[in-house]
Amino acid sequence: MIRFIVQRVLWGFLVVISVVTLVFFLIFVAGDPAVTVLGPQARAEQIADFNAKKGLDRPVVEQFLSYLGVLPCVRKDSPKYEREDGSRGFCGVLQGDLGESYSHHESVASVIGYRLPRTLLLASMAVLFELVFGLTAGVIAALRRNRWSDTLIMFVTFAGISLPTYVTGPIALLVFSFLLGWFPFGGYGVDPLDHIYHALLPALILAIAGAATYARVMRGELIEALRHDYVRTAKAKGMRPAQVVIRHAIRNALLPVVTLVGLSLPFLVGGAIITEKIFAWPGLGLLTIESIESLDAPVIMAVVLMFGITVQFGNLLADIAVAALDPRIRLND
Repeated sequence: MIRFIVQRVLWGFLVVISVVTLVFFLIFVAGDPAVTVLGPQARAEQIADFNAKKGLDRPVVEQFLSYLGVLPCVRKDSPKYEREDGSRGFCGVLQGDLGESYSHHESVASVIGYRLPRTLLLASMAVLFELVFGLTAGVIAALRRNRWSDTLIMFVTFAGISLPTYVTGPIALLVFSFLLGWFPFGGYGVDPLDHIYHALLPALILAIAGAATYARVMRGELIEALRHDYVRTAKAKGMRPAQVVIRHAIRNALLPVVTLVGLSLPFLVGGAIITEKIFAWPGLGLLTIESIESLDAPVIMAVVLMFGITVQFGNLLADIAVAALDPRIRLND
């Protein structure tokens, strides 16, 4: 187990570093942050001063290694740029320094810390809806196989997987907010209960594709599990059908679903970016779009780093959970 965890952590570290490296160099291809932040009317000396303060006048490789914290700091506006002895200090990720936002004019950690709880609320509610609705629909469809309810559930799940968030989101706003008035048009609310109320509709929209996927996977796995010999043996011993399904079939059918939860995190993150934009939800997704529009490189890099670590951590937890549910699996093989 320990060997497996160490291997996965090392592979996850390599994946995150690769993604961060790719995004860092792509930002420089996208445009000039100084022109985007200062505006097209900025004078040449203003642009040069901005680039010097942010270290953008240094070679891109030196900037990247300084961002990681391997080379000394290149940002002159950083308090760690110059030590008391006159040498340059280190101000990078390895030192816990994510830099300063170009557009918010405060530390990236503060900007992320303000938005992160809101995205966590939205994502946790979406995962809850995915599991509750998806697994329930999958079990019902499997137990009522080839009946009208099974056909209806499979049709709804097919539609849920096919329709992207940028289609279902505006439709939901039109129907449930504008026409019926059941939910607010967007925003975050003013108190904890209001936050949950505002998050209900965007969380439901964010959960549609995941719930549909879980339903289809759960249906197939449960149908296959009900065909196994241990199910027939349990029935022959006089165990009630409900107990057979709950204690034996569903437990084994959950194994691929648990893995799917970890693998679905990238899709949940991608959907959250679009959903937060549609519903004006002030989380990391909306912050990502705003940062890309303004070429706020430190914030973009911090969000990419956080999302990458979250996805790798989720995949690791999924693998460990599968091994815990099925003792036949040996993680150190």
